[in-house]
Amino acid sequence: RDMTERVRDEKEKTKLETQLQEAKKMEAIATLAGGIAHQFNNALFPIIAGLDLLEMSLTVNKKVDATIKRMRRSTERIGRLTDQLLAYARGGKYHPERISLSAMVINTLPLLKHTISPDTDVVTDLPKDISPVRGDITQMQTVLSAILFNASEAIEGKGRIRISAKNQEIASDGIEPDADPNPGAYVSLTIEDNGKGMDEETRDRIFEPFFTTKFQGRGLEMAAVYGIIKNHHGQIRIHSELNKGTTVHILLPAITSLS
Repeated sequence: RDMTERVRDEKEKTKLETQLQEAKKMEAIATLAGGIAHQFNNALFPIIAGLDLLEMSLTVNKKVDATIKRMRRSTERIGRLTDQLLAYARGGKYHPERISLSAMVINTLPLLKHTISPDTDVVTDLPKDISPVRGDITQMQTVLSAILFNASEAIEGKGRIRISAKNQEIASDGIEPDADPNPGAYVSLTIEDNGKGMDEETRDRIFEPFFTTKFQGRGLEMAAVYGIIKNHHGQIRIHSELNKGTTVHILLPAITSLS
């Protein structure tokens, strides 16, 4: 008997089950991250308040002042980590406005030059007439910064990073078998590099908090990226091959006349 269709159905079933398990795992990690972040915030509040009281009540003392400043810098660092955890857990501050992804990238790139190796060429394809999206400009800048930093770190010697944006219409059958965005109008933002790339295991774990390798992923940055895009009702997918490079593809719902 011809078993082709049955084998294909079994493969599809196994693939869907694997995707469901991965989705549940990411949701569980996000819930844990959100809980930890709120506990951090609760613990930080009396520390910050205490530092304020110390500064107001203590007489001028250079050594004490220096110590308080170091303590305050540490609390600020923990606060930034907490913000990243909340972004991953989709509970961070979210101030949506009408923005252009092309304009966001153009305006943000000069601020990120110091994070990119001077031996790396950054080329762009950012049409001015792409559809707007509804997003938090600061969070989207965080997304761009984290991805560009990882891309630059993955490149040894001379390399290239390409950033492009375009309008994209999603049909009811999706754009890939493993993608399931709702049908409609989207804006895609793609960041490609020709760096070291990642193997399958690394690629599958890249959005886990604190997962790191020597050249891709560091601390909470990519976990925060995942949470921010999900919080914007978007999708993020990564394609990567060892010694060939990595492509990060982001889809965000477009604002149309019918929105």
